[in-house]
Amino acid sequence: MADVVIVGAGIQGCASAYYMARAGLKVVLIDKSRVAAQQSSRAWGFVRVQMRDPDEIPLMQAGKEIWRGLEAELNADLEWNPGGALYVTNRPATMAYREKWFNDTRGFELDSRLLSPTEVTRRLPQMTSPVIGGLLTESDGHAEPRKVAPAFAQRARELGASVLEGCGALAVERAGGRVSGIVTEWGSIKTDKVMVSAGASSWRILKSIGIDLPQSCIRASVARTNVLPYLTDAAFVGDNVAFRKRKDGSFNIASSLHGDVDVTLDHIRLAPWYWKPYLESKKGIDLHVGVPLLRDLAQRLPWRDEAKYPAIHEREPLIPPHQARLKSAVQILERDFPTIGRVGIAEQWAGNIDSLPDGIPVLDAPTDHPGLLIATGFCGHGFALGPIVGRVMCDLATGRANNLALRAFRLSRFAEGDVKAPMSIW
Repeated sequence: MADVVIVGAGIQGCASAYYMARAGLKVVLIDKSRVAAQQSSRAWGFVRVQMRDPDEIPLMQAGKEIWRGLEAELNADLEWNPGGALYVTNRPATMAYREKWFNDTRGFELDSRLLSPTEVTRRLPQMTSPVIGGLLTESDGHAEPRKVAPAFAQRARELGASVLEGCGALAVERAGGRVSGIVTEWGSIKTDKVMVSAGASSWRILKSIGIDLPQSCIRASVARTNVLPYLTDAAFVGDNVAFRKRKDGSFNIASSLHGDVDVTLDHIRLAPWYWKPYLESKKGIDLHVGVPLLRDLAQRLPWRDEAKYPAIHEREPLIPPHQARLKSAVQILERDFPTIGRVGIAEQWAGNIDSLPDGIPVLDAPTDHPGLLIATGFCGHGFALGPIVGRVMCDLATGRANNLALRAFRLSRFAEGDVKAPMSIW
């Protein structure tokens, strides 16, 4: 018997397990694979309020307060760097978009400010490519995704939580209209609360209890470079390249403007939700029709494990990085910062970003499904939100009040048709 079972050991699940265990709940955290096996360890690592959807800003403001003391709280080196977020561009449309965000968010009293070309040059003297301006939030920062969720999981264990890796959820059980337990590969666990935070697989778990969440995924590729000369401590986004400096002097680098959708039957099923966000996305989305679609068709054959256990589906999906795009990002970095020298790729990877049509997550304890908690659909913005989401989900599990507005993140908005245009779906 558990007070709450959390499905998915990414940063949202691990942070929630820690805060719930700290609050005295008996917590079981399960994952079909390993702690932080998927997107939570594959993110860029930015911790930012800059260029967020306004509905997320209060959450992120509260979250940054946690981040500032998180290494001490978890007694772990998270490679926290409070170096700010700096976005620069030479494109008038991009600058206008950022200026609009800056003006629209004045009421939040952020420390964001617009930079002139001269101010950008002062902060990035090594940059030789032209820019027309920038946007800076000095209180933002970045951390190492591979370290944060495991640190939360370890502290949760120390507080008495059970962390079961290789234990996939099969179905949520209900009795009398409310959650009564969960069926896993290892057997059933009795509980009156189940939290679903399984990233891009969350919709599969929810489908087992009749919830149709229009969740999709976008592939994002990242590389780690060799150790490079210092440029800035800020999390940086330019035209076609983004990077952050790691503690050892290497960089995480990615394309700032392009993601990939490997089309499957589920993408086709969700097309009415996504065709417009894809077309209007401020970041380019390339559709790929080929091997992933054929693999999806094969996985639906009734004798395949993916068809027998749809809530688990692929245990550790192989997600190939877009090598040409990473190579292009390297070339742009070398061009824009010629003093940096030769940039080599030491490691490269990709992850599936769980997306929703309006670009903001579901954070909810829906009243029509008593005992169910949901934290999913973070659209590439979830790493930074992890700590505050953990606290919010703990409040929902314990019935404690908090002063954060969560209505925009309710599950029912999709059934109600109250779905706004997204700022960004990845």
